[in-house]
Amino acid sequence: MKTVGILLAGGLSRRFGSPKAFAKIGDDYFYEKVHQALSAVCDEVVIVTRKELVQLFPPELEVVTDHVAVSDKGPLAGISTAMKLKRADRYMVLPCDMPFIGPAETRELLKLVNSKAQVTAVKTEDEKIPLFSIWAGNFSEELEQAIGDEKLSVFDFLNSLETTWIDHWLIHPNKDKFRNINRNSL
Repeated sequence: MKTVGILLAGGLSRRFGSPKAFAKIGDDYFYEKVHQALSAVCDEVVIVTRKELVQLFPPELEVVTDHVAVSDKGPLAGISTAMKLKRADRYMVLPCDMPFIGPAETRELLKLVNSKAQVTAVKTEDEKIPLFSIWAGNFSEELEQAIGDEKLSVFDFLNSLETTWIDHWLIHPNKDKFRNINRNSL
């Protein structure tokens, strides 16, 4: 079963103040941590980013921008772009601003995927985490239609699908592992 990793690195990072993909934890960029986590379980990884950031990534990585038809339409556009570019049985999605998720967590999520669901995603006691998730490879047309209709909310889209929410403690007991970094202070 082919699994493609989708590393979302195209957000505007308004609250953060600079591109989150290139923020650092220790000696590593956020995108490097996320790429390592995805590479541990995926056959290949594609980074979806903004045009002005492409040149900042190492040339050996596969880096793309949204297709013109969905450009600047948020995370759903990045997922759609990767699905169109790379055909796969499933896609593991992880944004660059979740650098605490590592290979152990991606392996556990892959073990817990609900093969009958269109999307398997993670939740904590406090929130749902739609972008640490595994998406089946069979509904790219519905995704494209939602984007075309300007229905850009990830939550709304997942609510229209058969989505399974996995409790974080099945993957890692510390819910802080799943936090999204929105401010430039760790």
